[in-house]
Amino acid sequence: MDFGIKGKVALSGGGSKGIGRAISEELGREGCKVVVAARGKEAVDETVAAIRAAGGEAAGISADMTGKAGIEAAVAFARTTYGDPEIVIGNVYGPTHGRWDETKDEDFLEAYQHIVMSEVYLCRAVLPAMKAKGWGRIVTVNSTCSKEIHRELPLVTANVTRVGTTSLNKSIADEMGRYGITINTLGTGGFYTERYRSYMKANAERGGRPYDESKAMERDFARTPVGRLGYPEEMAAMAAFLCSTRASYVTGQFIVVDGGGVTTLL
Repeated sequence: MDFGIKGKVALSGGGSKGIGRAISEELGREGCKVVVAARGKEAVDETVAAIRAAGGEAAGISADMTGKAGIEAAVAFARTTYGDPEIVIGNVYGPTHGRWDETKDEDFLEAYQHIVMSEVYLCRAVLPAMKAKGWGRIVTVNSTCSKEIHRELPLVTANVTRVGTTSLNKSIADEMGRYGITINTLGTGGFYTERYRSYMKANAERGGRPYDESKAMERDFARTPVGRLGYPEEMAAMAAFLCSTRASYVTGQFIVVDGGGVTTLL
């Protein structure tokens, strides 16, 4: 299937590890000129090299995509290297502050800054050029906690702020559709990534339990109808479709990719 995005400039935020890297590589395979932006230079360079080795075109920048300065630097780098970003992936680490009794007021402010305001800064940086061209795609990698709260995991600040980003995207999409711009949000379930394994290990240690990777994996086996964790490539495929010309009538949506784990009807 031709997604119609060959030659498009794609800015892949948080695009050097896990789901973000899989999306960067998928966009590269679709013929995009991919700018990989993330904090760790080594991982950025590795991802760029992988895209190039597969025959794609890519460049990278070390930038903190949770803050305004880092976002503006990444967008400027993309513009100088390939042109204004036409496809943008918003993907930042979610907050992991703990449960209600373990959090402070400042934790909620920090989470809001990193999750919601980073999306505000990103959209302000890329939307003017998209509007001028009459075409654009923004996809945010979010979490299923925008549909159902995390009960087993201590992520109260994520439960609150992830919903904020979903609502923000819905609101902006309502205004940008007339310019040929779509904005969608992906709800991730349990995916087999380095970050997932690290988080589950830290969670076990915080509870005074030895970490057992097989037991950590079983958590999702039991609650997911497909009986397994997801693979980053599966999320990347959905992201690439939403960035494509084939998805031009899909906007303002929260799309869950979780193996059927969410139990809400709406």
